[in-house]
Amino acid sequence: MAIFIIAEAGVNHDGSVDKAKRLIDAAKSAGANACKFQLFNSRQLWGDSRIQHLELKFEDFELLKRYCDEVHIEFLCTPFGVAEVQFLAPLVKRMKIASGCIARYELLTAVRKTQLPVILSTGMSGLDDVRFALKHLGPDVTLLHCTSSYPCPLNAVNLKAMDTLRMFRLPVGYSDHTASIIVPIAAAAKGAVVIKKHLTLDRNATGPDHKASINPTQFKVMVDGIRRVEFALG
Repeated sequence: MAIFIIAEAGVNHDGSVDKAKRLIDAAKSAGANACKFQLFNSRQLWGDSRIQHLELKFEDFELLKRYCDEVHIEFLCTPFGVAEVQFLAPLVKRMKIASGCIARYELLTAVRKTQLPVILSTGMSGLDDVRFALKHLGPDVTLLHCTSSYPCPLNAVNLKAMDTLRMFRLPVGYSDHTASIIVPIAAAAKGAVVIKKHLTLDRNATGPDHKASINPTQFKVMVDGIRRVEFALG
């Protein structure tokens, strides 16, 4: 099975549906398998409105799902609350759980009730946190090694942690926050089954994730590199 490559649009749409569509187009053109967003309520997530300007409405995500279908790329979205899980369940083929939600029992059980496959990021966690999450999720889980630093310096990547995660006897992938394309390609060589990388239209834009993202041209080069590694692995 080919490596599943996710273009993480995240909040790099800066609150604009039009920009979100442009990110979907860029992800498709670069060869990604899926384009992923984030669904949250700033006040519920942080207790204030610090990222309220980055929110999109529920109906906006329905529109983006339809647009993904039109251009033939999988729509993905990370929920940050139970209501978001329930809303997204009919729209997605799989659930993506953020690192910061790995110990949130209510969200984990809501995801389990959907009976969808799960991609679980493991940044900011220890092995006991991973065990806790797996206890409350279904059997179809892919673990992503992740370093929650934006951008992540190369000396903090610790790519060998992928080998440690294999102790759970589940598929293992990699969620990248470096500012380059080198590490995702290396993760492919280490047997990652999923690779997630942040995509932006402008790395100099104002926002929390733009600096930890790559532009569409870089993303295409990365995808091509990953596919060449797959071919070379045989």
